Amino acid sequence: MCLGAAVAQLVTAGSIGFSAFVLMFGAFFLSFGAAVTPAIRRRLGRRHSVTEFGHVRTVDRRVVREEEDEVFRCTACDLPAREGLVRRYREEYAVAGVPLYTESEGHNHYCLECASEELLGPREPTEQPDPEVERETDLH
Repeated sequence: MCLGAAVAQLVTAGSIGFSAFVLMFGAFFLSFGAAVTPAIRRRLGRRHSVTEFGHVRTVDRRVVREEEDEVFRCTACDLPAREGLVRRYREEYAVAGVPLYTESEGHNHYCLECASEELLGPREPTEQPDPEVERETDLH
């Protein structure tokens, strides 16, 4: 008996339908399991544009409030602080925008003054009139 004839006997209309059902059933449970797994949900939450392939660098930030009871050293001025800004940077490898693994991750903490200076720009010094200069001009 020829191999093609044996395959033709095995592949009947009923077995194709059953195979398709089993395949769809398995795909459903596989996707459901992936959807409820916390690690996969976090990765899908961090997905990028569908056109992203390869190394992707991201930076996200959040505000640290005094109520969190977290003491950190400011990256810019090296002073201890209780509130400010935390930047998390990542370098990930992504396929179709979905990060497969994280190559590196780090945090930078900024105190409130350094964070506002970086976000808003340096403060312009408020010029206070010098009292000695005013007295001299009043005398002349």
